[in-house]
Amino acid sequence: MVVNQNSAQSGGMNFDKLVNYLGSVEMGRPLLNDLSGRTLTSKQFAMRARQFAKGLETLGVEKGSRVALLSLNSFEYAEAMVGAILADMIFVPLNIRWSAQELLYAIDHSQMNTIVYDDTFAPMVNAIKEQAGSLKHFIHIGQSDVDEGVSRYESLLEEPCELQLGRDVNTECFMSYTGGTTGFPKGVVHTHQSMLSCANILAINGTPTLPGAAMIVMPLFHLSGYGPILSRLLQNRPLVIVPMFRPDLIVAAVKTFDVTSFFMAPVMFQMLINAPEFNSEDFEDVTQISYGASPISEALLKLVQESFPKTGLTQAYGMTEAGAGVFLWPQFHSGEYARISAAGQASSPLLDVRVEDEEGNELPPNCVGELVFYTPSIMSRYYNAPEQTAAAIRNGGYRTGDVGLKDEFGVLFLKDRLKDMIITGGENVYTAEVESAISLHPDVAMVAVIGIPDETYGEAVHAVIVPREGTAPTFEDIRSHVKGRIAGYKCPRSISLVDELPLSAMNKVLKNKLREKFWENHDREIA
Repeated sequence: MVVNQNSAQSGGMNFDKLVNYLGSVEMGRPLLNDLSGRTLTSKQFAMRARQFAKGLETLGVEKGSRVALLSLNSFEYAEAMVGAILADMIFVPLNIRWSAQELLYAIDHSQMNTIVYDDTFAPMVNAIKEQAGSLKHFIHIGQSDVDEGVSRYESLLEEPCELQLGRDVNTECFMSYTGGTTGFPKGVVHTHQSMLSCANILAINGTPTLPGAAMIVMPLFHLSGYGPILSRLLQNRPLVIVPMFRPDLIVAAVKTFDVTSFFMAPVMFQMLINAPEFNSEDFEDVTQISYGASPISEALLKLVQESFPKTGLTQAYGMTEAGAGVFLWPQFHSGEYARISAAGQASSPLLDVRVEDEEGNELPPNCVGELVFYTPSIMSRYYNAPEQTAAAIRNGGYRTGDVGLKDEFGVLFLKDRLKDMIITGGENVYTAEVESAISLHPDVAMVAVIGIPDETYGEAVHAVIVPREGTAPTFEDIRSHVKGRIAGYKCPRSISLVDELPLSAMNKVLKNKLREKFWENHDREIA
């Protein structure tokens, strides 16, 4: 293997060093497995990632280009992610639940020129192709027919790229889109160092756990998907990639492979446990289940504990901008140390989570303030948004926008969200975006969107609407109107019609007043 040894012993981890390691060892077992029976050893994965990197270069994709991927979970997803980074490009995983309008916004915003997509999303890509002016290169994963000018993924896997082991770890390599306070997605840009620091924090904490096979259930465009898969590459232990969350696929994977750990959003537990295929005895060898990405109700947590009695539960707390690394360990889920309403503890010397006041001073235990992450896994910036970047990163720390406290054990408790974000079924929903879509309805004079309790999804999107005089829009009217404008999970699940919204002296909607009647009997701060 020919590599560029240019300062190969330089400090810091980059993706080239990771791939060089994977390509230099043979573990005597597959690294990647899927339900179709495919396997890849670490050496095979490393070679295919390097071949895809060279294939992008041969195709004429310039260094620094944004390379997007719209696909279900697969071997190719992981290869393309790592390969694009090796090729000195910025990998952009796209949310598979976005509407065409949302995809076009991200394509235009980042001026991405290359998109990799699978059979599932070929119709979507074909539909937006003419409107996506910056896209020049189309790469298709799968066996279905392709249009002229579209490259097949496998055809690019020929000569491997040369690794740059001395690459600067501060080189930008990854951009994940997330919702913004304006209602438009923001591009969160990461470097080799920030991405692999996040993965390292997960790996050294045994997330996934080392023995047996880890199963990837969450979509790979999400931190809860790409974080664990990078952690597993660092661990170089068996990984089972499931294309999507579906109870029958989860059960099949657990039965087929020696699965000992996986991560799910709370709503997925409800769906899995209620599925006809589910039998708790099939999961007796699973020693660790991590959960997060949305709140979990006490009733659902009790059901999960009853359904997986031999499994340790760990809650994970993190965000796209700063990675994961706060865990609520099994001992905090029951017994004398139970803190089931908490977010967790900082899990590594690489991560310090402080509770700060408005001036940035650290507060003592049990005092409420903003949670601020200090860690090498913090993003480098928001793409083309210097003011938003400056507001989010202060003195080297990422201001989460979450308000909470830390107890004497160093366990964090979240009390509220500064940005009015709703987390429903593991997905982030920003109310401004939903309000913008609803406000375009001709019968809507004013609208405020809030999260209300939901036993299944953690929170549900609820719209409080002031109708225009003489009108009375129905729930069906509003749902029909916003569909196609925003993703389905962002659409309201209920509405209320009111004569007026409570306003402050500055004419800002007092959403805490709107929340009161919904949350008064639930354990949630509303002020």
